[in-house]
Amino acid sequence: MKTRFLILALGLMGFSSGLMAQRDTGSDANACLKYQTLYGEFYKQGSYADAMPWWRKAIEVCPKFSKNLYIHGEKMFREKIEKETDPKKKEVLIDSLMWVFDKRIEYFSNDPKTPKGYVLGVKGVAMQWYRKEDYKASYEVLKESIKLIGSQSGAAVVLTYMQASRQLFIDGAIGEEQVLDDYETTMEICDANLKLTPDDQDFIKAKAGIEQFFTSSGAASCESLSKLYTGKFEALKGDVEWLNKVTKQLKKAGCTDAKIFAEASEALFKIQPTAEAAHNIAIMFWKREDFGKAKEYLEQAITLGQQSEELADMYYELAYIKYSQDKDYREAKSLLTKAMDARPNWGKPYLLLGQVYIAAREQMFSDPWDRATVFWIAVDKFIKAKTVDPEATNEANDLINGYSQYFPNNEEVFFRTLRDGDSYTVGGWINETTKVRSKKL
Repeated sequence: MKTRFLILALGLMGFSSGLMAQRDTGSDANACLKYQTLYGEFYKQGSYADAMPWWRKAIEVCPKFSKNLYIHGEKMFREKIEKETDPKKKEVLIDSLMWVFDKRIEYFSNDPKTPKGYVLGVKGVAMQWYRKEDYKASYEVLKESIKLIGSQSGAAVVLTYMQASRQLFIDGAIGEEQVLDDYETTMEICDANLKLTPDDQDFIKAKAGIEQFFTSSGAASCESLSKLYTGKFEALKGDVEWLNKVTKQLKKAGCTDAKIFAEASEALFKIQPTAEAAHNIAIMFWKREDFGKAKEYLEQAITLGQQSEELADMYYELAYIKYSQDKDYREAKSLLTKAMDARPNWGKPYLLLGQVYIAAREQMFSDPWDRATVFWIAVDKFIKAKTVDPEATNEANDLINGYSQYFPNNEEVFFRTLRDGDSYTVGGWINETTKVRSKKL
């Protein structure tokens, strides 16, 4: 069967003379045509084992014939690597794959669609995939790739580069400043691509991965971030995009008490009074315990940011000030309800609302019984918090255990002709229905 196939393949050579005239066939055009045809037909059939010997001869005779020689070679070697179980043989195959990339660069580095930078990117990702322990080598290749083609870099390239940067920092091979530079470079490429195609899932995932690698690297300390951004502030304080990036990164790293955070936030708000900018300034005043100013900017942030991802946080923070500073418990409830609507799966508003009710009970009721029933409603909120948000479970349990001891006792419940499990409406502006529960003695 293979012999008949070879005869058929060789018979096709006559149809390729026009194509050959347009290609670099090396010193022996007939041999080039023969090997190209033979390996090509086997390759199209998926018979890589049969294609490989003829591919090697084609590479030897006419290496400049077509970049497809190297694209096909890459695919065949990748398949062989995946199937090989002998570690030593696998290493040889990986070396061969790297050689294919190098030869492609040697002969087709100026290809308009896939220039040298593109091929280096593919090579760097493959290096890290197949030789996971050698981060330094893949890092250097990917760095050169990104330097050459910038925003044309692929999502896998920038994500893999940041992964290598993180590991090299952990290993002590590079410093904080380099990791920060790598982070900025990769994020700029992601942002540039997402600006053109906002729904590009590859770059959306890459951006999230880069954030994770950077945050977990240990290089994102407040000291290093402050040093980096402070040095650039005077030159870039009028750049809205840069200011947005700085404030978001500092906030994410928990550096909202840094001087540069305050400076960048105020500069951004002057140029572009957005909800996020107002929110950043509010956080700054909160850190300084200037709650009057924090409240002022939170109110502006909420007005500006009805579509903001931070809306729930803004409502929650304003509610906390109303609760802890102003003792305006009714308004705190209203704001917390809005925070719940804005982010239904967030437990913190429910935890705070339960505490708001407890704090308000003496304002609202003079009867000790009525005051005691508020604890039922408060515990309901703590239970709801851990129901919607597993991360709130530990705090919710502590609050439940702490405040359940203030439930009315069996005698008080009996005196009101009630039983455990009965429905009961707590009045006042709370005006919510709960279940009767007597204190466990």
